[in-house]
This record gives sequence, C-alpha cells and structure tokens, in this order.
Amino acid sequence: MYSRQHIVAAARGDERMDTVIREVNLVNVFTAEIYKADIGIKEDRFSAVARYEKGQPIFQMQGEKEVNGRDRYAIPGFIDCHVHIESTMITPDMFARAVLRHGTTVAVIDPHEIGNVLGIEGVQYMVNASKGLPVKILTTIPSCVPAVPGVETAGAEFGPEEIADLLQLPNVVGIAELMDYVGVIKQNPRMAGIVQKGLDYNVLNEGHLPRVSGRNLHAYLAAGINSDHESRTVEEIVEKLRAGMLIYIRESSVSQFADIAAKAWEQLPFVSNIAMCTDDVEPNDMLKNGQMNRVVRRCIEEGIPAPLAIRFATLNGAIRYGLRDRGAIAAGYRADFSLVDSLETLEVQDVYIAGEQMVKDGEVIVDITSDIPPLNINTMCIPELNERDFVISTPIKNGKVTLNTMEMTDIGTTEKGILELEVIDGKITKLPADYVFASVTGRHGQNSKPFVGVLKNAGIQAGAYATTVAHDSHNLVVVGKNASDMLVAARNLEKSGGGLCYVKDGEVMAKVDLPVAGLMAAESIEELSPKVEKFNEVARSFGVKVGRRSPSMALSSLTLTVIPEIRISDLGMVDVATQELMPLFVE
Repeated sequence: MYSRQHIVAAARGDERMDTVIREVNLVNVFTAEIYKADIGIKEDRFSAVARYEKGQPIFQMQGEKEVNGRDRYAIPGFIDCHVHIESTMITPDMFARAVLRHGTTVAVIDPHEIGNVLGIEGVQYMVNASKGLPVKILTTIPSCVPAVPGVETAGAEFGPEEIADLLQLPNVVGIAELMDYVGVIKQNPRMAGIVQKGLDYNVLNEGHLPRVSGRNLHAYLAAGINSDHESRTVEEIVEKLRAGMLIYIRESSVSQFADIAAKAWEQLPFVSNIAMCTDDVEPNDMLKNGQMNRVVRRCIEEGIPAPLAIRFATLNGAIRYGLRDRGAIAAGYRADFSLVDSLETLEVQDVYIAGEQMVKDGEVIVDITSDIPPLNINTMCIPELNERDFVISTPIKNGKVTLNTMEMTDIGTTEKGILELEVIDGKITKLPADYVFASVTGRHGQNSKPFVGVLKNAGIQAGAYATTVAHDSHNLVVVGKNASDMLVAARNLEKSGGGLCYVKDGEVMAKVDLPVAGLMAAESIEELSPKVEKFNEVARSFGVKVGRRSPSMALSSLTLTVIPEIRISDLGMVDVATQELMPLFVE
C-alpha cells in the first residue's frame, strides 16, 4: 500500500523521488501535447511532472534512481476496453505476460468463449486466474450464452439470474457485449432482463451493434447500452458518435477498422466518445504486430494525431471504467507507463507498473504466473461419427435440388446464396470448385450428428479444416472438400480436447492442441505462436483466405449467429435478421 504522505512530500521537494525519468518527451493526454519533461515517481505514483522551459525543467527533482529519457516518449499504460483472452489461445497469466510487453496495463475481458463451453465454472476460472497479475484484468459478464437461444446449442445457458450471480464476482465492471441486438431492440424477456440487471447493479452494459442505424440504433441506446466495437462504415460510426454512443476503434486479427474510424474522426475532430480495443488477437499476430500498440499505431498511420490516438487508448478507457487514477501521466496517478523510441512504430522497450520496471528492452523481467491451475476438462463430448455424417442427404433419390448456401464476403460478413446440385443415390458428395461442405457438430453433449451445409468463398482447394474455436457456442466446425478428410480432422480434435486441425488425403498436415475448453493452451505465447503460424502456412497453401482474416481465425465466425446475414450452427442455417432457422433445401 502506498503512503500518500511520502508522495506529497516528494512533490513538495522535501523527499527524494524513488525514480526520475529525465528529459523524456511526455505525451500529455489531457491536452494532446508532446513536450519535454522530467517525471518523478514516488512509491507507486507519479509524484510530480516538471515541464521544460528554455531548456530547463520548471523545478528540480532528485531521485534515488534516474533514467535517461532523452529522445524517448513516455506514454500512459494502454487500456484495452474489450478483449477475449481465449482468442489469444493462452491462459490469463500468459496473456498478461504477453500484453505487458506491448504496453497494455489494463484489460477489460469478456470470457464468453469459455462461458459458452463451461458455463459458470468457466467464467469463475477466468476471474480467479486473472487475480494478482501485474496487468489489471477487469471482467464483464457474458450476456450471450448462447448468443441466440433456439438456433444454436452451447454448453450452458445464462439468463438474468445467472448474470446477477456472476456480477457479484470480484473485479467485475459490467455485462459484456450484448450481441443479441435484435432481442434487445425487440425487448424479448431474456435480453431485456439481462440489460436490466446491469442497470440494477449500476454496472456498464457493453454493446455489439453491427450495421444498425436509425430508429433501431436509438432503441438500443434507450435500452441502456451505449458502446459498440462492431461499426463497419464511416457513416455508421458518425451516426453512432452523434447519438452519444462510445465507439471502440478495433484492430483485431479478424477485423480492422482504424481506417474508417480515422475518416469518421476527420468529420468530427472534436469528438470525445472514442476509446480502443483489440477484441480478438491470435498469438502469432500479437507476437509479430503487437496488441493495443498496434491499434494506436494504425490510427496514427491513418491520420489521427499521435497524442490524440494515445488519449483514445488510455485516458478515455480509464474514464469509461471509472479508473480515476489511471490513463495519464500526472501527479497522483498510478505510475503505469511505457517508454518508446518512436510514435510511428510504437515498439515498446520499457514498461513500468506502479513505478516498478517490468519490461526492459522489450523483454519481461519479472515472473508472471497464476496460482490457479489450468482448467483442463475434456470438453469434446461428441457422438460417434462416420463418413456418411459429412455428406448431404437429399429429399430425392436422383435428379437436381436447389440449396440455400452461405457466401463469405471480404469484410467478414456473409450473404445468402442459391446453388443447384446433382443428386446421386440420395446424396450430394461433390461441389463446384469455389464451394465446400461446412459442418457443425455439437460438442457439449447434444448427442446429435453434424448439420452439413454448403459454403462459398472459403478458399479451400483441398482437404479439410476443423476447429473448436467457433464463436460463440464453440461447437466443432469442420469445413472441407470431402467427407473422409473431414472425418479424420474431427476425430483428431476429439482426441486432443479441441483446437485446430488441417487434413489432406487422410494425413494431418498441421495441428494446434487447445486442451483448456478447446480454446486455450497453458503455454507461453512464444511456445504457442509457432504452432499457430505453421497451421496458417498450411491453410494458406491449400487456399484458405477469407478477406483480411488470419487463416486460424478464418472460419471462427461461421457460427456467430449475431453477425449478418447467414450463419450456421449445430441446428442448421440461421437467418440472423429474423433469428430463425432456415431450410437447407429450396422448395
């Protein structure tokens, strides 16, 4: 516990600072300025900041330790307003270690991936495993377990009462992205009840509102939800900002929107309701390109002034979550900050948490581990499968049928398509070159055989791709050109407890084991990243390319029943707008 008396005494000049950062370029997020300053740290706080005038600091500070900050920039610790640890495929302690290297000191997590697999036990694990880490991890309680009841099956179901119980866990700041926006707008009892729990408990209700405008936008806001990280056009962002919605600029491994956010900012340069998030970043992507620093870097590249972009990634997030002593470098604030050589690259060299250096020259220099062991529970509860389960059975013996299909777009959404196919002996076993079979098998004890549909534009030219990282119910998704490879891929993931697998001609070409809920591995990012990168290389070699997505994430959203327009689940094809199952065959 810090002593405020000593911090104040050091500010007065009656005591020496513990550390003084000399002649650093301070990024002032209050005024969006950059100027030379000395920064004094006492115990875990910034005690005083002396700006330079005429080549000298406006007052002198002495420190027990002094750091040369000349030609470097001091920036507050980044605050990630919305992130799924499970998407990094590593456990909370390894996540903290990984993001700390990139200057992130606060992360607001949404554990709805593991919540959809293991229910309350999974959420409790993430909260407990996040305690006591140098990166402050705050939790929002998953609102969509499953995302849309009735059109998919998850490993648990959360209603208003389950949400209320989970809101009492430590370090909980809100209810996570309310993805069933149709249910919120229509005020169906489940979603209206969940939102009301957030209001009753005086916590934040976080949003998820793609492609919604006009009266429906205002209905969503009126329900008590005022943030969004899913805006996909300049016009959409501008409309939401004007309506008072807090927009999180997102740069993830799946979706990158810094460019359109910057164009929206150009129209509204005095806007205050912007923060930042990463949402989903896979391990090899983070290792190469960073985490929150990547979001800031991209915004600067797109024309947002550096100190303003850094404000969006620091102070605005702190204000959002009521972190009154974080998000800035100023007297009395907690001394969480980074030193970087360039605001163009934003490569973080040194990171301090509460005044203690934890990253030096880009390497973590403290031990970061959790006392909570990984939650290794076998979650691959699927029926016995055979090749017949991965072909499409038809209502006629021979002839032609017309199918509703799902077509992937370059921006990660999907559209409905129509395809006429030849039927032989009551089966469809072959598809045109740009189509593949897409199956979803419930892995939460549903004991149901796969639903098999048809997908266009996945890019797969040969073999089969299987994954249990399939938002948000995380059932087993297998996509491929033939039933035999699809079966081999499914059986491999069943044995390993989940993960990613690519099979060609019956041979496993690449595999990533994720035994913690089929989503994570208890490994460091340095250990896991090469395995994911190898999987990506193999997948690319067989044509996997969906928009700007990484191959390991390419099929993760096929089952996300709250993203327009058509998705698939273990129960069938889903019309997202109507929240109804649709027939595979066109009558």
